[in-house]
Amino acid sequence: MNDASPSSTPIGALRPRRQRLIACPALEPDIAPEMELLVELELNGLLSFSTKTPVSTRPQDSGKPFTKIGAGSCGAVFAQKGTPYAIKMSRAEDHSALWNDYVCHARIAQLFDRWEFDEVRIPACYFFVPAGEPRFFERHKALLEAAEGVCSTPTSALVTERILPLPERARELLIEKYCAEHIRDEARADPANRDCLVRIYLGSTHGKSGQRFFSLRNFKLHLNHMMELQLDVRALARGVGIALAIMHWAAEMDARDVEFVLGSSSQTVSLAKDPSALSSLTPKTYTGPSSGRMEDLFRKVETTKLWVIDFNQVRKITMDADGVAQAVDAARRNDPYIPKPLQTSADEREVWKAFALSYVEAADVILNIVNGEENDLLELPRLFIQGLIDVQREKQQAEADLEAGRR
Repeated sequence: MNDASPSSTPIGALRPRRQRLIACPALEPDIAPEMELLVELELNGLLSFSTKTPVSTRPQDSGKPFTKIGAGSCGAVFAQKGTPYAIKMSRAEDHSALWNDYVCHARIAQLFDRWEFDEVRIPACYFFVPAGEPRFFERHKALLEAAEGVCSTPTSALVTERILPLPERARELLIEKYCAEHIRDEARADPANRDCLVRIYLGSTHGKSGQRFFSLRNFKLHLNHMMELQLDVRALARGVGIALAIMHWAAEMDARDVEFVLGSSSQTVSLAKDPSALSSLTPKTYTGPSSGRMEDLFRKVETTKLWVIDFNQVRKITMDADGVAQAVDAARRNDPYIPKPLQTSADEREVWKAFALSYVEAADVILNIVNGEENDLLELPRLFIQGLIDVQREKQQAEADLEAGRR
């Protein structure tokens, strides 16, 4: 399959318009905790400004210690405070999984950019470091020290963009709402909880509150939690649907074991006056920062975003029924990130509908541009959706048979 031209990429046209929410330094004192958390987590909405510290462009201190900010079956992830990089170190003696992570991550990131799709972000993929590479590891001995006891060294590394954790206020609100009262102080004091990314479980309604064992590192936000918080679950489902369509039909990969998480994204913006506002000003009015300091013209802006991560198990698929079957099996293993069909509640049905329609629409756009409007591949995305329905129907039938056998 040939790549589509970047000049003909209308994936962005599928994105719904949403009003932005601007976060103030302090919210109204009488706002309900659920609404405050909604504001903190609202996708593409929250913009929280940093303090009035000028934005520095100087290189970060390479002598800072590395800390572990996450771990999985493939590797452990380390970072230095204040730096924009995350380094995933292979935990296995065979480093092929991490190399596969690198190759698939880089390719999928390229296609997200080519199709101008940013409803779901993907960390920038920088470079791979073979085990024992002296040009890298001799300069980053603190990284090897941090990895001791976690990874078998020498080991390989993958350097990517670091996803910033959710803001401190959002973390505090999650603790207040979902952590058992008697361990809240312990949760607040745990430094690991500063590395807070939230997994979105659109296919699960089994989330609970008052948990006795609580961690904000990869916190699981189930669909019933999202509904309680009044998050735009349909927007989340649309994002997941379009992301999977790009991975399946543009990258030709099965998206096996990828994860969807909420995290922060940071960028530096100028606070210069909008040119459209100049006509209403008195001529020769001062329009610079109120402090008079030129460096105060710039601020760091953090926005809550939906991200897709972890590509070490992703595999190529063929553009036929066998490829669809492989993608369906991979989606089954990605449970519960993907909405489920055949559910009874109106909310679950709406989330499934948003996911399925966005997936098929995005797939049609991709396949029509790549292959022309007259092609036999357009049935494949529909077979994928039908495959998810069949898997869920079989699961429900098995559960019904098991329940009948107990009677």
